[in-house]
Amino acid sequence: MIIDFHTHVGDHRTPERMDRLPVTWEGLIERLDSEGIDKAVVLPSGVSPESMKAPFLFSPQVDIIGQLKAAQQYQDRIISFGNLDPRMGCLGNLEPHQVENPPETDFSWILARFRELGCVGIGEITANIAVDDPRVISLFRQCGNFDLPVLFHCTGPGRGVYGLYDEVGLPRLERLLQAVPDTTVIGHAPGFWAEIEGDITAEKKFVYPTGPIRTEGSLSRLLRSYPNLYADISANSGFNAISRDKAFGVDFLTEFQDKILFGTDVCFGGQDGRMPHLGYLRGLLEENQIAPRVFAKITGENALKILKLYSSDSKPSEEKS
Repeated sequence: MIIDFHTHVGDHRTPERMDRLPVTWEGLIERLDSEGIDKAVVLPSGVSPESMKAPFLFSPQVDIIGQLKAAQQYQDRIISFGNLDPRMGCLGNLEPHQVENPPETDFSWILARFRELGCVGIGEITANIAVDDPRVISLFRQCGNFDLPVLFHCTGPGRGVYGLYDEVGLPRLERLLQAVPDTTVIGHAPGFWAEIEGDITAEKKFVYPTGPIRTEGSLSRLLRSYPNLYADISANSGFNAISRDKAFGVDFLTEFQDKILFGTDVCFGGQDGRMPHLGYLRGLLEENQIAPRVFAKITGENALKILKLYSSDSKPSEEKS
């Protein structure tokens, strides 16, 4: 079974790119069929204000509940995630003794509601705050209590961008992983994938670095050290990381075959929105660069392993036994 672990539905156009096509539910299913993908994890968009210039300005479904209910039409193909902003939660007026250490937001009632609606994970988190912000740690810990893995967009330090930010070396991510050992954390985006290489500058965490990878980065160390960390290879950032240096990429995919998730992050409809990830992995398989077992884990088995709430009768071992 092949699972695209990172997809969206909706209108993600910006004023500069109104020529692009929105992703519809029908368009998503059509793409899955044409690319030979069995199922897709759909991540609701528009939760954090930094994530888009004009969140769902032209979309008929602007709320998460509307997106989740629409997904129910395609239960045989769609795996639903909920989404939250760690800054959510009005605490009301604080008492004097709470000013220095405000209480944590209780997300449990929201997470319980997401589970009722069939969600099996949370993401992608795009709030522009630190990866180890106490509000992030609180949300991720509570997601772990509900067996909900969390996928986050990672960027470099600075304002005016979207995604949880971290410095070179991912020190904040390491603190988060230490604080939430029972939560599956899935990293994604330039601030995460730039760290496949060592000796980088902060500027590289906002772009797609090119050229051979001469020294191993902090990402490999974290993947080896923390069982709860997984890596989503979607979007240009993930594809660039595994393909810019083919030999290094093959070694990386092979070593971390149990921690990597295939995804595309297609945000626009039509052929222009297609991504090359699956074709590249299939090419590596045909060239015997990666083993069939590696391909199977990355393209589906790892997803099923961490989606603890996903119905067992939808898993390949149960489908045709």
